[in-house]
Amino acid sequence: MRILRFRLSSNNIREPQGHAMEQWEAELVEKVRTLARETFTARAEHYDREGSFPHENIADLQQLGIPGMALPTSVGGLGIGAEAHIRIIEEIAYGDPSTAVALNMHLLGAELLSNIPMFARGQEVVQDVTKNGALLCGPASVPTGDLDNRTAGYTIQEDGEDLVINGKSGFASGSDAAKYVIVGGRVPRGEDAEPDLALCLPEKGTPGLNIMGNWDGMGLRGTASHDIVCEDLRIPRSQAAVIPMAVLRAVFQAEGGQGGIMQDRARGALGILAIWLGNAQAAFDFTVDYVGERHGYLAGPGLSGAVTPGFRSEEGWAQVDIGYMDHWLGTGRVILYDMVRSLDETFPSQHEFTRKVTRTVYHLRRMGEEIAVESMKVCGAHAYVKKRPMERMVRDLIGGNVMAWKTDQLAMTLGQGALGMPITITGPAGS
Repeated sequence: MRILRFRLSSNNIREPQGHAMEQWEAELVEKVRTLARETFTARAEHYDREGSFPHENIADLQQLGIPGMALPTSVGGLGIGAEAHIRIIEEIAYGDPSTAVALNMHLLGAELLSNIPMFARGQEVVQDVTKNGALLCGPASVPTGDLDNRTAGYTIQEDGEDLVINGKSGFASGSDAAKYVIVGGRVPRGEDAEPDLALCLPEKGTPGLNIMGNWDGMGLRGTASHDIVCEDLRIPRSQAAVIPMAVLRAVFQAEGGQGGIMQDRARGALGILAIWLGNAQAAFDFTVDYVGERHGYLAGPGLSGAVTPGFRSEEGWAQVDIGYMDHWLGTGRVILYDMVRSLDETFPSQHEFTRKVTRTVYHLRRMGEEIAVESMKVCGAHAYVKKRPMERMVRDLIGGNVMAWKTDQLAMTLGQGALGMPITITGPAGS
């Protein structure tokens, strides 16, 4: 009865209250939840230990149409609402955060395509996503292990009817399963002219496009976040979107002029927070179950002859630490889904929207930090072993902590925003 009681208490905050999902969306969330809990969780250890990409998980999600879920129905997508979208990412992350990271990267790419003027190549790729579940990836950071971000990115030169691309960039999550790679860069127009921005969507296997297969993260080992190197990659100009910088500036100014995460394209960034939340929930549930089964605390009869009676769940210190975890997890869920539901609201200004996004990111980031530390403290060394999932869960939480945003910088941004100073928040899909 003791174990059952704790399991029930760990699950009674799973459902956000007052959600406005449609019936078909709620049913899809439940299908993904069952899949993640019954199937993805069992596979996660193998993907982590082998550092292999979760192809089987992605195939299961493709069967449900998840790769195209956020694309509008007018182009064959599911047209899913923001809350169901974020709930699905959270549920996947509960079972395997690496799968959720790779999928979220794809969804960021799909969102990008849906928010730029459609060009022929973009339309082809979108149709492949919605009809066949094709995946996208896109390098968006310094190559793995590099120190100087000035060496990252791609140079693009026009050569007749082609664009010729060279350079390297890192963290192309999902690149083992992606069919298309998003490659962007500036096209120079002379010393006195602004460059254009070019966006290309080459298929993997295109000559000159090299997936390095070098991802070896401390956590999230199954994300296939490899570097991508372009060496004289040729793309017909007719298959690229080439956008004048003046046009981009006009769009930028129309959206508030501050930069950062925009209200109509915040799902990708909030998906990162949902990954942290799902992973933290899994670590919390494991912790609660473990302390309900772990008997004794200090010495066993083979050490001192004294037996410490009772379960760890009966120790006051463990109850306090679990209380901390419960607070961070519960408030994190409330704050995240309040942010998600507010995406349809009208904010007084981009400044106020950015302040709310920053508060949300800050709280969820602190939640991930606290859950990682407290779960280790409460469960102890005997839980942090290869045969149990705690060690992987903690590494994945820490992997989330280092992937984007910095806690102190977020706090500084909040202070500046409260003082009326101009602020921005960048990160995944944030600039």
